[in-house]
This record gives sequence, C-alpha cells and structure tokens, in this order.
Amino acid sequence: MSSDEMRRRADAFRSTGVTYHRYRPGYPDDAVGWALPDGARDVLELGAGTGRLTDALLERGLTVTAVDPSASMLAVLAARHPDVSVVEARAEATGLADASFDAIVVGQAWHWIDPAAGSAEAARLLRPRGTIAMLWNQRVPEDGWQAAFEAVQPDPRGVDLISRHDADARFPFGAREEFRTAWERTIPAEDYVQLYTTQSPFLIASPEEQARRLATWRSLLRAHAVDRVTQRYATTVWRFQLPG
Repeated sequence: MSSDEMRRRADAFRSTGVTYHRYRPGYPDDAVGWALPDGARDVLELGAGTGRLTDALLERGLTVTAVDPSASMLAVLAARHPDVSVVEARAEATGLADASFDAIVVGQAWHWIDPAAGSAEAARLLRPRGTIAMLWNQRVPEDGWQAAFEAVQPDPRGVDLISRHDADARFPFGAREEFRTAWERTIPAEDYVQLYTTQSPFLIASPEEQARRLATWRSLLRAHAVDRVTQRYATTVWRFQLPG
C-alpha cells in the first residue's frame, strides 16, 4: 500500500469518534500488562483515538497523556476521561517535552505512523530504558458465514503485512520482543455489522459501495439466523526498549 493511500485511510478516521468507540473492542489485560515496563508511571499513548487502550492504562493507576491527530476521536476520550491530558498532534511531532515518559504505547495505530520519524520522536520523549509497545487486535473469523462476511471487505493491514514492510521501531531502540494472546467477545449481530463500518476500507468507499456491503452483510446474518456473534481475536504486542 502506498504512503498516499495509507494517509488517505488514516485521514478517514478524523470524523468517526463516537461510532468508532461504540463498536471497537478494547485490549486484553495480559497484553496490556506485557506492553508496560516494570515501575512505569508516566505513559504516553500515541494514536489514542477514543481511548479504548486508555481505559486499561487508567485502571492500572497510570498517569496518561493521549495524543491523536483527530479532534473527533479525542473529544470522545476527553469526555470519558476528563483528567487525562489530551494533545491533538501527529505521533511524529507531538510537541511534548523531552524525557517525559517511562513508556509509550500505540494501540492499533503504529501502521499509520512513519516508523523512522515516529521512532525518533519516541526516543526523544522517553526516559532512559523506557519502552515503546505496539498492540494490534486481529479478528480470527470462523470458517463458514464469518469467513464470507470478512471477505466482503478484505483489510490487508494485519501484523504479518506490517512485518513484511519493516515497521519495527528504528534506532536507537533495541530488538523487537513479541507477545501474543487469544480472546473472544460476544456482541449483537448489528454491532458486528457496525464494527466493519469503522474500518478504513469502508470509510473511504463510495456511498454506493458502502450500501452494497451493508446489504450483503445483513443478508448473510439473516440467511444464518444470527442474533449474536462470538468474535475471536488474536492480539499481538511488539515491544522495544531504549538503551540506558
């Protein structure tokens, strides 16, 4: 995917805050815990969006600063967590002070960030031996109607694709560490449909194509008499440490 296409998809999220937050899942506790170094107190969240990952950070009693380029997304986060410091900015140029954080986390967003510029900014913001961690939730559809549902709107931005495009954190960070976990949730069938409308391939599609996809998805649900859907996820975490 070209850089221009990546930017077009990223920009599509700027006005989707409320819908995005309602339908997107959070992150499993074991993945969040692994992403954070021992003793971390001050945490920067890049690409914070509406705060799905923020929730888990605050539950650990951490002091969180949330950065995102979308005012719509940050408005949802700020309304839910008024004590969190929010900054409307790109991850590559936050404007925050040097060596301010013990850890940086990036939930479902590192693939929208230039890895060289984002790494340089992260290294500037972290204290010695601080870490940056990227988390991704990936759907694992069951064979049958769920696989057919997924095929209506293929989305090639999984962690495997990111690995092939060399998206590791750059110098001066150390080697990648990786953690994987599996989990599931059960949601109403219409929420399952709406989840897919929060993804960039849907947001950038024409109104006619969006209508076609919605009709196809709802037809699949009716054909299989689906009222609630159990979704399976695999969550991958990458973690990199700054030298001491």
